[in-house]
Amino acid sequence: MPATTIAFGGKGGSGKTTMAALLIRWLIRMGEKPVLAVDADPNATLAMALGLQAGDTISDLRDRMGDAAQNPSEIPKDRLMGQWLSQLLSEQAGFDLLAMGRPEGPKCYCYVNGLLRRYLSLLRENYTAVVVDCQAGMEYLSRLTVDDVHTLVLVAEASAVGVASAGRIATLSRSLPINVGQRLLVLNKICDPKVPTELNDRFPQVETVIQVPWDDRVADCWTRGLPIEHESPALQNAIEKLARCCLGRETADRNTKG
Repeated sequence: MPATTIAFGGKGGSGKTTMAALLIRWLIRMGEKPVLAVDADPNATLAMALGLQAGDTISDLRDRMGDAAQNPSEIPKDRLMGQWLSQLLSEQAGFDLLAMGRPEGPKCYCYVNGLLRRYLSLLRENYTAVVVDCQAGMEYLSRLTVDDVHTLVLVAEASAVGVASAGRIATLSRSLPINVGQRLLVLNKICDPKVPTELNDRFPQVETVIQVPWDDRVADCWTRGLPIEHESPALQNAIEKLARCCLGRETADRNTKG
């Protein structure tokens, strides 16, 4: 059975990395493991949110393979790719982390990218779920050769500007050569429980809107560089509902609160 692929999109500061990290932990609690966590944002803060040190990235691998492709070797290039890719995985309890790194540079990576697509596709078959923390431009999904995204989670701050930004990312996602099963909108960092209902009307692209409350402890974790592990009961409830919706175990309607 193919892995359930969940991709997070949102502008910088919306909280998409926080939501991705919390969702990964909830999927593991629900028994949906192993999870492949993919940090596809060059800013690369998903490792910190999960309590890990950032290591080498796919970008580093691409450069190494580009150099290797120019030099003769007794080891076939596809075997080298498999060995080096396995070394990039940060293996943890219940999940593995793979960081994409910076976008492609000025070199020609056609041959290397062909090998990379093959091995990333094979790698995904080893997991129950794949959670991708994307940068605002979601072309990284194409780089990962993800043909089908079960759930695209669009994270926005609870404001007209935040929702408009999420709407542009939703439009961009429709221009990519991928299939998206469902789109969810997460209104994040809500301080006032009375979120204006007109925000939902500004975002007709989804049927599900999940409201996530502000959590002082999560903000403190980011300030101190600590893993995002401690949540309030209200935040836990919202993330559990998000996890169930992503897995298709619960159909939430608009204005769903944690």
